[in-house]
Amino acid sequence: MKTLRRRVASMLATGAAVLGGILAAPTQAHAAWGTTYNVSVQVTYTSPTGFTLQLGRADGWVQFDDGGNSFRYSLAVCRQSSYTWPKLQVAVNAGYVGNTWQQTTLEAVLLPNGAATTPTAPCYGDTDTVTGQDTYTNFSNVEFSLSGDMFTPSYTTVSRRSVLTNPY
Repeated sequence: MKTLRRRVASMLATGAAVLGGILAAPTQAHAAWGTTYNVSVQVTYTSPTGFTLQLGRADGWVQFDDGGNSFRYSLAVCRQSSYTWPKLQVAVNAGYVGNTWQQTTLEAVLLPNGAATTPTAPCYGDTDTVTGQDTYTNFSNVEFSLSGDMFTPSYTTVSRRSVLTNPY
């Protein structure tokens, strides 16, 4: 009888240990979101005679995860005097290699014509909010590039960018 009790107690103890190990097993860590950083891009055309024309603008924020592999953002993009809606490109690892600017494009955001919001300064055209989240292993920075277009009298595209360093 004592042997049977010991076996049952031993099996119960083993089962509890196994179950406890399963329940207490480590789970995959989730990175926490860090501080938000301001993003601002103004696309302006300047003619050879000094005439300037604002084509488009993007203002908002970007936030990096402390694991160093993800970021999320929200930008209000507005059309100022651009012939068509400005185009937003989101890229990582942007920088010069020799004399050539290079980056890895993650998204090319085509904004809708006639977004239904009321413009406020400095946006005197339609405004649309763009949000997103991207993951890219061990990226060093994020680039937000905005392009607007016009006729000068030939068709011209002007781009400006904002590059923010991944702090993790």
